[in-house]
Amino acid sequence: MPDRVEALEKDESEYVRRWKPDDLCDLDRNESWFSDMAEQGLFVDHFTRWSVWFKRGTPQKTRYRMDVLSRALTEDELALYDSCGWHFAALHTEEGFRKDICYYVFRTDENAGVPELHTDPMEQAKSLKRLHGRLRRDVFLMLVFMAVVFWDLLMPGRPDLRFELLVTGEEPVRIYWVLFGLLETVNSLRGWLNIRRLRKRLTGGELLDHHTDYRKAHRRYVVISGLKMLLVGWFLTVIVAQVILLISSNNVLPLPETADFPAVRLEELYDGTLAESGVSGELHHQWTTAGAEIDEMRERANEAEANSILELCTVSIRLPFDWTAERAFAALLEIGWYKGSVGYYRMGEIAPVETNLVDEAWAAAPGTDNDNQLVLLVRDGRRIVMTFYLDRTNGDFDDPVEAEVFRDRCTERLLPMLAQKLEG
Repeated sequence: MPDRVEALEKDESEYVRRWKPDDLCDLDRNESWFSDMAEQGLFVDHFTRWSVWFKRGTPQKTRYRMDVLSRALTEDELALYDSCGWHFAALHTEEGFRKDICYYVFRTDENAGVPELHTDPMEQAKSLKRLHGRLRRDVFLMLVFMAVVFWDLLMPGRPDLRFELLVTGEEPVRIYWVLFGLLETVNSLRGWLNIRRLRKRLTGGELLDHHTDYRKAHRRYVVISGLKMLLVGWFLTVIVAQVILLISSNNVLPLPETADFPAVRLEELYDGTLAESGVSGELHHQWTTAGAEIDEMRERANEAEANSILELCTVSIRLPFDWTAERAFAALLEIGWYKGSVGYYRMGEIAPVETNLVDEAWAAAPGTDNDNQLVLLVRDGRRIVMTFYLDRTNGDFDDPVEAEVFRDRCTERLLPMLAQKLEG
């Protein structure tokens, strides 16, 4: 058997490459396509993963036939085919778990008067049995894969996934596998149905139509392949963007004198005297691949007289659209916690706040379930602002009534200031 790749490397001008417009298992349509290409002076020479290589020659009417075998033919067997008038043209082998599938392509002159390669349709149907079983198994495996991929996305009790998808952008990879898996499932199903169609015809005693129209099927295959290539490009873009954002984002910055995002400062909120050491803290800033801008500011100080701890953490999320902010906020309320740059913020028993200052506001009194912090969540337009306030001058709020009074007092003070900053 000649070394086709070696011949190609010697003189590339003799060869023309065409992207595979269909799976090789679509036997009758490929035979028809190969014959049409021969009339243009292009004769099948060898296959690569994504393409078919044709060798230039004198245009002529040529019959092509494909044979599907579970092993490679010997030189003597190829010589037998040749003596019957069917000359070897190309071979493509698909490796399998147990046995390989070998696609052999033979050709002969249209006017040679050579009998058909397969004269018994029932025998040809038997030769496709192994390929039919493998393609059916591939469809089953793809359906199992899609069930696994869809499992988390379809579970109603996973608002954290919705939040990740809308805000942090860590879920595009999952979406990629969903879409790519769908296309692969469609392609696997298409190949299995093709062989099923051919076997049904053969077992019914009909020979294959070697001049069947292939153009419509080829267009469908090209569309699916094009979508897969676009998905691969999108996936690579997302990965590169995530790497760039990982390197350049989430910068730890000093506390700004004036924040360029809506945030009430500790000195504004605390109605008392701070220690001479003043306010310390840091600012974390990042962009996400979902298009969200996240600022997380942590401020710490001590009360002047009792030297008790005061801490104010503000997380501001600006999303691309109002509707994404609305859905992300709803998911956040269901989750009941937020993963910040240095740990988790727990919200506790959150309850709605009646207000017309912002689109939506929820608050929770300090308690053991939220690390004794006042929690205020606000959504306004495409902004989500989370405020977590710890005031140790009031102890651990063991009395729920005192905790609720503190919540209401702080909310009445904090919410108007935050709403004014959101307007600005």
